[in-house]
Amino acid sequence: MVKSPARLVVIITEAVIEEKIIQLIKSLDIKGYTVYRGVTGEGDRGVRSGSGGISIFGENVRIEIVVSSEKADKIMYQVTEKFFKNYAGIVYAADVWVVRSDKFM
Repeated sequence: MVKSPARLVVIITEAVIEEKIIQLIKSLDIKGYTVYRGVTGEGDRGVRSGSGGISIFGENVRIEIVVSSEKADKIMYQVTEKFFKNYAGIVYAADVWVVRSDKFM
């Protein structure tokens, strides 16, 4: 088994912009991502409830992408610049090791 270094990019934001973020990801020639819906939490822009919860702010999603460091930087910069001036959210990255590196590099 050969392991390769990669970056896990996590975007937690308002569900209303999920499709726009996915379009952005795809425009960077990234083919894989995972979306978790009904994410709950609280931040400086209020409380977000999960699926079926009551919140005046709506729901959040968590989008995860495993990519090279270069692509991770592009995602983080573009999501922050294009969306987080008008929408609640956070984007962060962590170093990970993957076995199937040919799928994302």
